[in-house]
Amino acid sequence: MASSGSSPRKPAPIVARRGSGVNWPALLIVGTLVAAAGWYVHQSRRPEPAPPPVTKAEPPKVVEIPKAPEPVKAPEPVPVAKAPEPAAPAKMVTETPKAPEPAPELPPYAFGGAALSDPRSFAALVEDARARIKDGRWEEHLVRLRKGLLPALAATPASDGVERHARLWQNRSFALGMTQALFIRRVTPEALRSGAEADRRVAALLSDLVARPESLEKFSLMLRPEDDAAEALRIWATLDADDPPALRGRYENLQIACAVVFDRPLRWTRFDGGAACEAEPIARYRHYRSASEAGKLAGDVRRAAPGDLVWVVGATATEEEMAWALANPKLRSLSDWSPSYGMIRYRMDYVTQEKTRLPKPSEGTLKEIFEIGGICMHQAHFAANTARAYGIPAAYVTGDGNRGGHAWFAFQRKDRSWSMDTGRYNDGYARGDTTDPQTGRRIGEFEVEILGDPQRRGERFVKSQRLQLAAQIFADGGEEAARHECLRLAVAAANRCLEAWRAYAECLESPAARPAPGEWKAFVTEMRRAFDDWPDMRELADEMERKHLFPAMTQDEVLLTCKRAYDRLISEKRRRGAYDRTRYDLIQKAVERESAVLVKDRAANADRLASLHRRALEENADHVPTFRALLDGYYEAVRGDGKLEGLFLAEIERVYKRRLSGGGGDVFRQQAVLGLLDLILGYFEKCGDADRARRLQLESEKLRKNLEKMKK
Repeated sequence: MASSGSSPRKPAPIVARRGSGVNWPALLIVGTLVAAAGWYVHQSRRPEPAPPPVTKAEPPKVVEIPKAPEPVKAPEPVPVAKAPEPAAPAKMVTETPKAPEPAPELPPYAFGGAALSDPRSFAALVEDARARIKDGRWEEHLVRLRKGLLPALAATPASDGVERHARLWQNRSFALGMTQALFIRRVTPEALRSGAEADRRVAALLSDLVARPESLEKFSLMLRPEDDAAEALRIWATLDADDPPALRGRYENLQIACAVVFDRPLRWTRFDGGAACEAEPIARYRHYRSASEAGKLAGDVRRAAPGDLVWVVGATATEEEMAWALANPKLRSLSDWSPSYGMIRYRMDYVTQEKTRLPKPSEGTLKEIFEIGGICMHQAHFAANTARAYGIPAAYVTGDGNRGGHAWFAFQRKDRSWSMDTGRYNDGYARGDTTDPQTGRRIGEFEVEILGDPQRRGERFVKSQRLQLAAQIFADGGEEAARHECLRLAVAAANRCLEAWRAYAECLESPAARPAPGEWKAFVTEMRRAFDDWPDMRELADEMERKHLFPAMTQDEVLLTCKRAYDRLISEKRRRGAYDRTRYDLIQKAVERESAVLVKDRAANADRLASLHRRALEENADHVPTFRALLDGYYEAVRGDGKLEGLFLAEIERVYKRRLSGGGGDVFRQQAVLGLLDLILGYFEKCGDADRARRLQLESEKLRKNLEKMKK
């Protein structure tokens, strides 16, 4: 039996038969070693064998194996007890190891043929989008969507016109694909990644949202270039998570409106030196949600469109002020919001600065304005923000007219049309401005009013928006002709969709565009026809005409076009009815366009230039702000030419004495005329006519004395 000092055991050791006296394993090992040593000595004394005969070498066989191949080993020498001396390595041709090939590109999603009726298509889109929330590969998802949507859109028959893609949109998978693509593009992949990583509420909202095409489309179409999409998404997720289970999904439109308004801080300063204020999105949302659930609102914040609700949640009043408004019995009794403007007592002592025993406001809250009163800005602020407190879309509007600056308010009626004239004066206040709560930009009041246009609530408006989305898919795929056609159809589907006109103009102006002969002329003509009752919107048509039609026209043709535009506006002014809706601002721009053409050769057109401005001053002297603006344009046209400057001064003095001298009217009118006189005196000083300046200075002093008397 082997002793304990023998070699380690192996799985199947050889064991001698019990009772034998010979140690057979040891004998076998010794014998093997002796034989091996003898063979080695014999081999070392033999001569080197002759090399094998040279045969034609065969090319090495390359065997492709799916996994990484095992290294090829050189033939080993005949095994011996001792390892052989290392031989010089044989020269072999080896390949440089290749880097791992990238994962194959995933196929596009299918949105045509059998895929449209396969319920697995919708589920796959949802599942893949949810996977992107975890891995962040939104760019890859967007590429797959675009590559699948493009052929599906292109395959629709062109003969269907504005209905071209309507059948596709009826399919849930296609609708989800289009809205996911829109959502990713508007929010951006980076914002989706960072939002999901930073806030679990965003990830939870996205997980639910990527399966709801209606919600994706609604939120995406609300976003504007000025919006912070990532912050808007975070706010939406915060508000959504704040809902108790019983209210989940009930106030989605309100959440979206809050998200796009509060993506940047909403701050304001109260009138009369009150404290600066800032609203928080969660507090604002809870105010409306609670008031709605309690049945205290006049507006329906559950069903109203997000675009209307931004004019509610953007209220420049605190939640405490709005709670006061909801409890005020006079406001609660209103069935129409127009009387709210007149609820505020007008304080003429604010205007004349006369001494009074009446209390002065110290905080400028809605309650204080209601109790103490104020002027037009207080009235408009009170009316607009109490309307918003009750869930009614409203706007604080300001404008300039014959009695100086003024403030009024606009609000949405129950039929969703807008009332624009509450508190407006009827003497030259046909156009006002307001602040867009979503973007913070100043916009014309008619951009608000058009929100109530019936066309925007119809099915064709939806088709126009979706044709614009299709145009974007074609643009991303480099299909400019298809993009062009989609936008042409978008305008045809809803000709008062201003967004479609702007996108159509941008397409025609792109470097790859090839507008058909006469297309720009048709664009201008059709847009003016579409917005015949919306003069603010004609400005885009005027701009396109100047850029794309004027260069191909003679100077006389351009001047005739400008003159016709001016004459039309003056004709409308003469036909005005009981309410003065003259668009003096557009009259001013028409004069500026014609003057800009004449000034290019001022020496040759001196007489025509003087005639143009003389006529404009005479026909618009009844509107102080326009007269003031026309003076500035006239001076810029003649500045530096002594003869023309003399004619300019003579015309100012003549028209002023015939149409404006003495001020007349109330204190507001006299203040406006006094401001105009100060401007005129400045022009006389610039042109070096001291004598005329002294004569007008006397009239200015007379007006000041009249205003001083009113303070006593």
